[in-house]
Amino acid sequence: MRFVCEFGHLAQLDRALASEAKGRRFESCNAHRAGDVKAVGQTDGRRTWHSSWLLVLASLLFAVMAVCAKEAAARLPGAQVACMRLSLGAVTVAVLAAGGLKLRPHNLAALLLRGLLGGGAVLFYFVAIAHLPVGVATLLNNSSPLFVAVFSWVFLREPMSVRTLLALLLTSVGVAMVVLGSGSFGGNRPLEWRWVLAALGSAVLAGGAVTTVRAMRKREGSWEIFLAFCLIGSLVTAVPTAIDFVWPTSRDMFWVVLTGLLSIGSQVLTTYSLKDVPAVRAGLILQLTPISTFALGAVWLGEFPSLFGWLGAGVTIGGVCWGMLQRSSK
Repeated sequence: MRFVCEFGHLAQLDRALASEAKGRRFESCNAHRAGDVKAVGQTDGRRTWHSSWLLVLASLLFAVMAVCAKEAAARLPGAQVACMRLSLGAVTVAVLAAGGLKLRPHNLAALLLRGLLGGGAVLFYFVAIAHLPVGVATLLNNSSPLFVAVFSWVFLREPMSVRTLLALLLTSVGVAMVVLGSGSFGGNRPLEWRWVLAALGSAVLAGGAVTTVRAMRKREGSWEIFLAFCLIGSLVTAVPTAIDFVWPTSRDMFWVVLTGLLSIGSQVLTTYSLKDVPAVRAGLILQLTPISTFALGAVWLGEFPSLFGWLGAGVTIGGVCWGMLQRSSK
């Protein structure tokens, strides 16, 4: 659902962070040549303000999408919901391609790896949604930016500062607080660690998927990457779906289709907004998703966390934001 589910917006965000400084310098140079720096600045300010609010809307749609996925998973297995959601995305791109959208893939091996990692991330995320409070699952999934920093350090040889490591430690403490303080959700039994690990696994795989996108970002377009994510992800999730398939009712289909449409809509808004919103601001705005999901889970599903759980959520989000701010200052 971040992710695109769920994390498609993270790929776009990371691409924006890498190209933001270069793009701003280019625009400034052109403005000086035209002798109209003030007018360009005012126009950029309006576009940034408008796109920032669109990104707020996208963050809220991602949160609603997660709750809809939870509703769909009330009877259907989480893997099946993920498979149907990804299949809807692939069909959408196919329809757009039939209508004239040009797809020009270059690095098929990288697209395959991105699809495998992304499909695995969505699979684990939806399985976690089916068995955890939706706010907890989304919060754990949204810790993926810090894993991007780790993978970028390991595979792309990008530097990692002590502050980034401290942000990762702070986030880990927050996650532990959320898990330990969430046993009182709706008076339910304590959370099972296997589903907590599934949610964290979705964040790890999402971080790997984003790192793969960063490595091929200069050659592949957004639609090619999104299609690979949906198409290969559908195949990845089809295996557990076939093993534990449940015939969906009309109610199930309503929630699945709504999940897919919200995912596509939020992804389109995110992609459009990141053209004008500074990457750091965009990353902070996108943290509205786990906050909103916690709130919706309480109001819509009756999943009320304890005070300790709320504090843990705040610590986790703070750690992620600190890590993003640290990366942007390099």
